[in-house]
Amino acid sequence: MRTPTGAFTTACALTAALLLSACGAGRAGDGEDTGPAAAVLVLQAADDPGPDPFTDSTAVPAPAPAPAEPAPRTAGGAVRVSTGPRSLSGATPGLYGGTERTGSCDIGRQIGHLTRDRAAGRAFARVAGVSPEAVPDYVRALTPVVLRADTRVTGHGHRAGRVTGYQAVLQAGTAVLVDDRGVPRLRCACGNPLRPPLALRGTPGTRGTPWPGYRPGEAVVVTAAPHAVTDFTIIDLADRTWIERRPGHDVRHDRALPPPVWATRPPAPPTPPPTDTPRTPPEGDPAGDAAPPPAPDAVPPPGEPAPRDAAADQEPEDLGEPDEVGPAAVPDGPDVPDGAGLIPDEPADDSIFGSPTDVFGD
Repeated sequence: MRTPTGAFTTACALTAALLLSACGAGRAGDGEDTGPAAAVLVLQAADDPGPDPFTDSTAVPAPAPAPAEPAPRTAGGAVRVSTGPRSLSGATPGLYGGTERTGSCDIGRQIGHLTRDRAAGRAFARVAGVSPEAVPDYVRALTPVVLRADTRVTGHGHRAGRVTGYQAVLQAGTAVLVDDRGVPRLRCACGNPLRPPLALRGTPGTRGTPWPGYRPGEAVVVTAAPHAVTDFTIIDLADRTWIERRPGHDVRHDRALPPPVWATRPPAPPTPPPTDTPRTPPEGDPAGDAAPPPAPDAVPPPGEPAPRDAAADQEPEDLGEPDEVGPAAVPDGPDVPDGAGLIPDEPADDSIFGSPTDVFGD
């Protein structure tokens, strides 16, 4: 009897492929994360190391974010969850905060943790897409900032030599390191590598304790800037002023920026709408009391001045100041959320200043 070796081999190969795919579920680091993720969001407060941290915290204490209102809940007491986070470019001025000439993450300690623990360093390198030897230079090239809005990311944990990936929301006030396109790449409270978030299947649930003011629908997704950022424009969380920060770990070159030109002038007064109220002419005078217009070729008698056009006696219309100077994304005051943030007074779809969980307001 002949053995159907072809069919048997095919069945074995298919079984092995299924086993490998099952073992790989929930792991990260071998290329970019793709495909939809499980509908669970891990909520990570600013100082919470989260599940399976890579290293000890290297976050530098920063001014606390402004308090916000409690999160809305359903009738059963569950936190309301909605999909569709808003996307903002990593180069958006005011998206991040910090303290002038003070990094939000101790870069030296972070590199030391990852190089002393070789297993963690190798796992970090796999997620970051670099060689283990390149990890120190990779971390030094990142820029320390503080999130100013609750932010969706793909987080990673490390335990027993394995790397696990999960979808997370990082609280505003979290210290992170961003790359030259403004995308968060490392969370300083745990040393975990970060990647952009994945789409969620269905309505996501949550794991973890929501912080006061947490709004699932108000979390933002940071997208890579179209070009490498030459200078990040961030908000000084200590005195609410503007800072220009170069990419990289060295914050000694931070430079205070003046507010935008259009932020220092008062707004033009609103122009009242025109009124077109018709007048009722007197009885017997269908034309009313309007004087007939002078003949176009009328010549005044000698010694009398020529009649002037009534329009010439009117003051020229005040057109107000020119339109906003500079990028519309630059807020005119870092502590005023109504029109002084990244958007006009009416919140747009990509606004982050309408969220009560952000640190944009006083």
